[in-house]
Amino acid sequence: MRRTQAKRLPRDRDNTSILSGNAYTLELLRGSDRQCIELMRISREAYVRLCMHFRHKLLLHDSRHVSVEEKMAMFLTIIGHNKCYVVIKRRFRHSSQTIHKYIHEVLAAMMTFAREMIVPSTFNPNPDYPGAHKSLRRIFKGAVGALDGILVHAIIPASQQTVYRGIGKGKCYQNILGICDFNMIFFVYAGWEGVAHDSRVLTEIMAPSNNFPFPSPSKYYLCDAAYTNTREFMAPYRNVRYWLRDFCRRRAMTKEEEFNHAHAKLRNVIERAYGVLKARFPILDKMTPYPFNVQRNVIIACFAVNNFIRKEKINDELFAQYE
Repeated sequence: MRRTQAKRLPRDRDNTSILSGNAYTLELLRGSDRQCIELMRISREAYVRLCMHFRHKLLLHDSRHVSVEEKMAMFLTIIGHNKCYVVIKRRFRHSSQTIHKYIHEVLAAMMTFAREMIVPSTFNPNPDYPGAHKSLRRIFKGAVGALDGILVHAIIPASQQTVYRGIGKGKCYQNILGICDFNMIFFVYAGWEGVAHDSRVLTEIMAPSNNFPFPSPSKYYLCDAAYTNTREFMAPYRNVRYWLRDFCRRRAMTKEEEFNHAHAKLRNVIERAYGVLKARFPILDKMTPYPFNVQRNVIIACFAVNNFIRKEKINDELFAQYE
C-alpha cells in the first residue's frame, strides 16, 4: 500500500518589511555615525572594529544567511535598548528561533571575548590619557584605581527573591563588584545577591580560587567607607563628610575633611565609569527575563564591550561626556 506523503503547509510569513536584515546591516555599515550610536549605542567605528575583532579571533563566523555584522547588530540592539526578541524579529526579518539562536551564539562568543577584555589592571597610576586630577594622583601616589559595588536589576523566580531584593526598593538586584583603573577600564565580578553587603562580596572574592587582582606592594585601591581600610584598600575617614555633594556649599574645614574631599574626587573615576556603562546599556536598569546565568553573562558582555572601546582608544561621546 502506497504511503501518502503529508503536504507541507506553506509558512505564514508575517515579516513584511521591505528592508531585509542584511540590507539593514549594510545601511548601518554605510550610514552615518549618529545612526549607529542611536541604534546600537556605539559608534560606527567601534561597531566595525568589534566585528573585525570577532572575525579575526574566530569567535564568530558568517552563517548561510546571516553575517557576523548582522549577528552583532542584533545583539547590540538588545543590550543597548533592552529590546525583546519580537522587536528584533520584526527589524531583521528572521524567525524567533533564528533570533534566539544567534543572540545566544554571540553571547557565548562574548564570554570568550570577556576573558580577553576584562583582565586585571597593569597598576599604572599615571595612564597615558588626558584626564583631570593629576595633582591628586601625585598626592595618592600608591593608588592604582578604585573599587566599588553596583546593583544591577535582576529577574528572579518568586521562591528566591528574598535575598535579591534591594533595601527599601522592592525590586530584585544582583550585586556587581567592579575594580576600575584611572583609564576607566573595569575588572569585574558578577552574580552576588542584592542584599549582600559590599564588604562581604569583597571578602568572598578575595578567596584564592577567584584570582583576585591584589595590587603590588605599596599600591592600593581607593574605596568608600563600606569597605575596611587595609594595606590594599584605602577608605576615607568614617563619620566625616565624604561625598562630593557634601562639599558643594561648604568647603573642607578640617584635615580629615580635606583628605576625604581629595579621596572622593579621585575615587570618583569609578562613579563616572559606571555612569558611562549605564548610559550605554539600559538593560542594566531593567533586565530582560532571561535565566539568571544568562543575565549575569549579559552584564559581563556589557563590561567587555565598554572595555574594548576604551582599550582601542576609539572616540566615544559617552566617555568624552563623563571624562
